[in-house]
Amino acid sequence: MKEVKQIGDSSKAKAAKAGSHKKSSREPKCITIPFAWLYTSLILFLTIPLFMFFLGYLKLAVGIPLLFIFAGVVLFAVSDCLNDPNGTKLAKYYTDIKIPVSYIIGFAVIALVISFVSGVGEYIYTLQDHQFRRAILRDLIDYDWPVIYNYSTQTNPEVISIYGLASGERAFSYYFIYWMPAALAGKMFGFGAGNFVLFLWNSIGIFLSFVAASAVIKKFTYWVPFIFVFFSGLDAIPNLIYELVPYSGWRWYEGYVPVMSYVSNFRELASVYNQIVPCFIVVALLMLSHNTRSMGLTAGILFAYSPWAVFGILPMVAAYLFGNKHRTNTVTKNLTNIFSPANIASALLLLVIFGSYYMSNSAATGFKGFAWTFFDKPGMFIPAYIVFIAIEVLPFVLILYKDHKNDPVFIAAIVALLIIPFYQITEMNDLAMRGSMPALFYFCILLMNKVSDVMDEKNTPTTRKGWLKSAAVMLTVILMMIPTLMNLFVIFGSVIQGDPSDKEDIGSFGNINNAKYAEVVQEQFFAEGYQDSFFYRYFAGD
Repeated sequence: MKEVKQIGDSSKAKAAKAGSHKKSSREPKCITIPFAWLYTSLILFLTIPLFMFFLGYLKLAVGIPLLFIFAGVVLFAVSDCLNDPNGTKLAKYYTDIKIPVSYIIGFAVIALVISFVSGVGEYIYTLQDHQFRRAILRDLIDYDWPVIYNYSTQTNPEVISIYGLASGERAFSYYFIYWMPAALAGKMFGFGAGNFVLFLWNSIGIFLSFVAASAVIKKFTYWVPFIFVFFSGLDAIPNLIYELVPYSGWRWYEGYVPVMSYVSNFRELASVYNQIVPCFIVVALLMLSHNTRSMGLTAGILFAYSPWAVFGILPMVAAYLFGNKHRTNTVTKNLTNIFSPANIASALLLLVIFGSYYMSNSAATGFKGFAWTFFDKPGMFIPAYIVFIAIEVLPFVLILYKDHKNDPVFIAAIVALLIIPFYQITEMNDLAMRGSMPALFYFCILLMNKVSDVMDEKNTPTTRKGWLKSAAVMLTVILMMIPTLMNLFVIFGSVIQGDPSDKEDIGSFGNINNAKYAEVVQEQFFAEGYQDSFFYRYFAGD
């Protein structure tokens, strides 16, 4: 995979400026994009749905002021993105991004293919949970905002029997703002148009993830989308063992021990794209940042997309706020940057608005406790934990440790992944599956750089030790591909066999087609007694 190292390369830029570097006839055609343009694109991708939420879901007396406040924070973040911690503007040749046209086209095509294959829009056989995602989009299109259901609209007798209610209202409760652009398009042009906009919006997010990750590692290589798709733990190892040794604790391929699961990138893309794509962009924004003065927005906005992922990103944000990269000349200046008006306003308002919204449905987090309490034999938590960390975390730590051992963010990411398995929230443990995403994506981006270096012909090892290290890296990559390859086998095998789709099993939360989903919908998506909640009393529109 040919790579192009032309991002923020100061030596090349200076040489070109001096006229000492002659353009080769074989040099690829490139487009230079200012860093501020990329930074703006990433922030707008995250904030456009937020602005729609403010104007469409909240009272205008609340939403309009919030719109202006966050628009001001966005303008500040964009205007300040090229300033270092001390406020000094960085030179363009350190920050401008030189993108080969072939990579722009290639990344765009790959992003569209990933969105399609992972099932966004349900144009192909889909894996887990798409019936829920489709119902979310349909209800955001068909119902007024905020979405309020009435039990009287349920027509399935089994569902009515399960709920035991013929009337009464409840509010839709979920982290749904990723669907806002598609929902608006659907309200204007119908469900089909909204579904297609969702597919395009998701593809744009994946494309921006590729470009942002390339900017972080300062090179363009097709190892970026490759690792993005195939990044995973070494789940193949315990599953191979379980084929030989019977084990009663097996739940699913990436759930080989009770309670704990860190999920592969593709599986996340194929089930919770609404969380993984924004989370990846937030992590890339943190890695690209030159100062801490707007991290309240760039990191805090993750709360609107995935409250679980916030648990995992907090240690990393703390490392960025107090680490060496963003340290200034004085303690006073450090504190001024951290407690900037933009940080305080955005973090506080996001916490109040979305925190009160999530709290309107406390039933969604009713299943929780320390992880060992969910084991049949609590003492088995320790060996299960050791195996889990050895499979999901240790391989990447060993590969990346030498290059990043002095980076506090690297240490913070490790600490987050070591701590998260100790507690469980929800029956499938969303805390572990989604809370691990920020740290895993951080490792994912670092691994993109490491693998591209290993595969670079210039870095071909000449010693036995060097060959062994390279072989270990590539063996890790091969093993981590297996979960995604198995998911792709299921998807394309189902397409070939003509297996029926379950995308319409729910249809709408207001009128559920298949009764087996009724209890899950009531627990995770309905807010009972919402009228008395803080959000619906003071923030939600009429």
